[in-house]
Amino acid sequence: MCQALLEIMEPEINKIRELEIRKGKIMGTVDTLRELGQNDDEIEENLIKKYHLSREEAQSYL
Repeated sequence: MCQALLEIMEPEINKIRELEIRKGKIMGTVDTLRELGQNDDEIEENLIKKYHLSREEAQSYL
């Protein structure tokens, strides 16, 4: 029963993992750009370009 449930849920679990990995990469990018002296507007533009985020999504990471 447990194995069958894991097999059913595996695609959703993988999707969640991928989203968390992506979130971590974005947060790392924000930290690095801040260390390099970029302001929030510059960081926002970089996130939009690099990660294909909407303006609202990019702002949520600032």
